Amino acid sequence: MQQHPLFIIYKRRYLSRVTGYSTGYLCRMATGGQPLTRSFIERVCFKLNRPEEELFLPNAVEAHPDKSN
Repeated sequence: MQQHPLFIIYKRRYLSRVTGYSTGYLCRMATGGQPLTRSFIERVCFKLNRPEEELFLPNAVEAHPDKSN
């Protein structure tokens, strides 16, 4: 099963500590079992102090289905 690139760069335990999300939730996000949400993307970008384009570019359409046109 392929992981989202964010979880290759950052360990789930670290992301859990920084963002407050449980490791179980992060595991589901990493493997695509749970779709990325706008609130998840915004919190991760804010907590890591990184732009969305850097962390989520490959999945930007998933988070913004209305922008795929």
